Amino acid sequence: MSKWFDAEEHADRALEMYERGRWAEAEAELRKAIALNPDQPEWHFNLGLTLEAAERDAEAMPCYERAVELMPGQLDPLVAAGIVANRLGKYEPAIKWFQRALRVDSHCELAYAHQIESYVRLGDHDEAETTFYLAQQALEERSAHCLAMVAESLMQQCRYDRAEWCLWQALRIDPTIPRLRARLGAVYAATGRPHRALQMFLRDLRDDPGNIDTLLEYGEALIDLGRMPEASEKFRRILELEPANVDAHFRLGDIALASGRYEQAHLEFELVLKLDQHFPRIRAVLAEALLRRGNIDAARPHLGDELDILRAVDASAVPEIDLNHFGGLLLEAGMPAEAADALERALVRDGDRPEVLRRLSLARFRAGDREGGVTASRRAVRLDRTCVVSMHNLALAALEDGRLRIASGWIRQGLEVDRHDDGLRRLRMRLWLKSFARTFTRLF
Repeated sequence: MSKWFDAEEHADRALEMYERGRWAEAEAELRKAIALNPDQPEWHFNLGLTLEAAERDAEAMPCYERAVELMPGQLDPLVAAGIVANRLGKYEPAIKWFQRALRVDSHCELAYAHQIESYVRLGDHDEAETTFYLAQQALEERSAHCLAMVAESLMQQCRYDRAEWCLWQALRIDPTIPRLRARLGAVYAATGRPHRALQMFLRDLRDDPGNIDTLLEYGEALIDLGRMPEASEKFRRILELEPANVDAHFRLGDIALASGRYEQAHLEFELVLKLDQHFPRIRAVLAEALLRRGNIDAARPHLGDELDILRAVDASAVPEIDLNHFGGLLLEAGMPAEAADALERALVRDGDRPEVLRRLSLARFRAGDREGGVTASRRAVRLDRTCVVSMHNLALAALEDGRLRIASGWIRQGLEVDRHDDGLRRLRMRLWLKSFARTFTRLF
């Protein structure tokens, strides 16, 4: 019998340590208790809570699973397992945990709310909305948690008016839910109300001054307003709290790049690449910083790696990268064939745009593909009848091919748009000289 009493003592001490926030000691005591009595479900559940509090979700998950095995009819372990599965990115298993929880208690608000979250993370907005309406029918009162979760779904679909309404309703019902005002700030920022967004971020930070997500969004809103020094201050505050935060380092690098502090941008982007090699477009911006510092040879491998990443996926899967700008970087680095590849992908993803076609024609010409350059220039002129650059390129290609009449037509059309264009006027002089030389040759 003494070992059962010993187990209870360990469990009691674990509870005391947990309440003091001493997670390691609480864990040690619970493991001793479980070693003496492994069939006590509450202790497995409490160990899961302790590991979760210590941000060790992957280790917490088996504890909750064991607790469910030992007490399958209890609600809390099922909900806890689903929430942790969501945080681990296991959204489909999480949905199953919440469905089991709702079979135990069809009025469980948290199960509905986090099931909506699972569907949102999977991008299944129809199911998220269906679950929201099921929750509205099952629950006696409107759920602030469900409103907050479905607002995330609406924001991802750019349905900001409905998202704003849901967030205000959630705030009215339960203003203690974390980051409600910050999410409202995100809605205001997305709908062109940056000053209102700043107010919401500030109010949220008064309640939780160390919230990294809110500080990031606040900094981004300040960037949108052109208040770079204040934005930098917010990102540096994040690094005080979490020195290895890649988002903060990346944004500081972006600000440095935009401000012409290329060495600082280089250092920040190098650090981001070391911390997270899969961070979106990190190789492109690192290469840009190197190019601005005049280090073309060091930039080329990073540009090549970024292009390999783009080639491995569909162009629509990388909306965050400006492919036209990326193509320009490849041209700067003396990689015209690779630039043409990136620019073709830009046209596939974003459709025909004159500025992309102009750059594509330049890349084709520099890569020695005159026919491809001419084709891209013609497409640009069809979209923009005032595109003097494309007319110049077409005239030059025709002139070099000896097609003087065609060259004359493009020069004349271009000068009708801008009669002072130096490039076209020089081409006209070359055309006259070639025409004279051809006439002279025929005569003599």
